[in-house]
Amino acid sequence: MKKHIILFVDSGLYGGIESHIVQLSKLLQDHQFDLKVLFYQEHNNVFLYNQLKRHNINYHVLNGKFFSLFSYLKNQTFPYILHTHGYKAGILGRLICKCIDRPCASTYHAGETGTGKVKVYNLLDKFTSFLSINFAVSDQIARTISNATVLDNFVSPKEFNYISPSEKIKIGFVGRLSFEKGPDIFIQVAQQFINNDVFSFHIYGDGPMRGQLEENAPRNVNFHGHQDAKTIWLNIDVLMISSRQEGLPLVLLEAINNCTAVISTQVGAVNKVIEHQLEGLICNDISSQSLSSTLTSWLQLNDQQKLLLIKNAYNRVAQYFSGKQQLKLLINGYSKAIKNSGNNL
Repeated sequence: MKKHIILFVDSGLYGGIESHIVQLSKLLQDHQFDLKVLFYQEHNNVFLYNQLKRHNINYHVLNGKFFSLFSYLKNQTFPYILHTHGYKAGILGRLICKCIDRPCASTYHAGETGTGKVKVYNLLDKFTSFLSINFAVSDQIARTISNATVLDNFVSPKEFNYISPSEKIKIGFVGRLSFEKGPDIFIQVAQQFINNDVFSFHIYGDGPMRGQLEENAPRNVNFHGHQDAKTIWLNIDVLMISSRQEGLPLVLLEAINNCTAVISTQVGAVNKVIEHQLEGLICNDISSQSLSSTLTSWLQLNDQQKLLLIKNAYNRVAQYFSGKQQLKLLINGYSKAIKNSGNNL
């Protein structure tokens, strides 16, 4: 019988979770799963909606009330599996599925603990993890939750198409502009190269720190907001990951899949994808000084050395992070969720 999957999320921006949902939807649709993306409430996330429409992925938006989610799931034609993403969707989805005896799977993306209300939600999210079959995007996250299988992020493989950097090398930050992603560290790196005409610095994405960052940014930093993937990767020569906390950054895989060089802090599961000086460059510590020094080291490589890093990284992603292994883990996890609920598809 055809498997029906509901991917449930409460999403207001476009970041790693949203990119993952698009990649996951494409993977499942390509393998004959019937699926829909369900949003808990309207955040006017037009960029994500357009991404889903582009790939013919159906979605539905609820009104942000607990009963609307309960009613929606209760009235769905069984059989189906609810697959949650993010702490709020995870907590609500697991509780309701437990009440109505429906299979639930959850993916844990966040490596950060957060502060204030977010910290409380994250703790509750992990505490309720025993109610679902779970996937985690890194070993570190998997160790903090119940019933967890490590499910690495993945991308749909593209043809190798390397373009040499332009005369002025474009260094890019791509992601949510929030503290754990370290956009302020990226700004500090740019400041250290303010009198260097070799580099320009570009920030793609949005988030709560944007106003503060724009106020403090030196003249060599350009803010682009949300852009489609093609625009981003055509206009970045080096992706710089300045994160303080991560799981396995999807943006890392996307960069490599688009033949873009990577410099990163040693954070989360980055070293599962790139080994220093083999597939990319990894800093000794999470600081602007270390990133700046590593960027200078990358600049000193010759063209053949830079190309070899990119080729090695591309081959590794194609082998291990292209969805083939992840699909097997998803199918196995969904089967466990069904078995635990006492229902059969």
